[in-house]
Amino acid sequence: MKVFFSDRAFASVLAETTEKIKTETGGLFLGKVKDDSWYIVEAIDPGPKSVFEVAYFEYDKKYTQHLINKIANLYEEKLELIGLWHRHPGSFDQFSSTDDGTNAKYAAMRKDGAISGLVNIDPNFRFTMYHVASPCMYRKIPYEVGDNFIPDELLQFKTPNRFYELMQARLTGTSQRRNSGADYKVSVSLKSFMKFILPYIDAECEEVATDNIVCDETAQKQLTESIIEDLSFMVDKIGIQVSVSIKDQFLIVFQEAVDKTTKIYFTYSDKTKQVIFSYSDKCYIYTNGLFKQASLKATADKDKQESQKEETRKQSGIFNSVKKIIPFIKNEE
Repeated sequence: MKVFFSDRAFASVLAETTEKIKTETGGLFLGKVKDDSWYIVEAIDPGPKSVFEVAYFEYDKKYTQHLINKIANLYEEKLELIGLWHRHPGSFDQFSSTDDGTNAKYAAMRKDGAISGLVNIDPNFRFTMYHVASPCMYRKIPYEVGDNFIPDELLQFKTPNRFYELMQARLTGTSQRRNSGADYKVSVSLKSFMKFILPYIDAECEEVATDNIVCDETAQKQLTESIIEDLSFMVDKIGIQVSVSIKDQFLIVFQEAVDKTTKIYFTYSDKTKQVIFSYSDKCYIYTNGLFKQASLKATADKDKQESQKEETRKQSGIFNSVKKIIPFIKNEE
């Protein structure tokens, strides 16, 4: 396994590091994975509303999502979000517990996992690349820089004629948006998803108290491993785009919206040796795949109800038809 940077992508990492030389910073990788090779074509900046501090960094999520769509739309072959990078202070070239949560989220979004890079200035520029497999397993991998390592088709921009075709397709309403930024799905609401499954969780799980909470490395790893199945299900199957962070004794899965940020808190009880999650002012014992199973049950019940409604409509239609025929027969007699 190896990472290959285009000249432009690597220059973008260097430029961002230079500009924010006194603080942490980072960015996202757009590219493609082929035959165990990770090709990074673009490295986008973290955004103007990012948080840049000496020992802390946070992405401007709305900006980066916007830029991902814009940049991907330039290329003939659709680029994908395949990883991220950020700078650590001094020579600290290992991931923090907060990094683990972020890396786990990105790894869960792809069957191949993700790549994550750490930049250090100690005193010279040093870049360490890792492959992140679910739930959060790291493997250091080498990298090389140069357009000559990137397949030609990945560096190919859409031609003017291709853009003209897309313009006409949009004007006429036909669906020819091959490899365009429109291929990116609008995220499903986390709040709506929880409203959909919560009645089934209420029916299956008892409310619990949150005492004897612990926050060591073992507990954080337990939390990450516990939620990875549900996180993958929500992202890959349902289409819910979420972020993950670790704060104090909690692992937080959240989705920002214009009106309100929806948050689900996970923590570990040392007393019961169980994972507990909190949502909508209630706490429940959490088991692996709980949200997935609740969603499958809710979907099955919804499909059953729709089927019953359709059957009722059919029977009502038949009954009304018979009612119309009976007077006609009487008149004939």
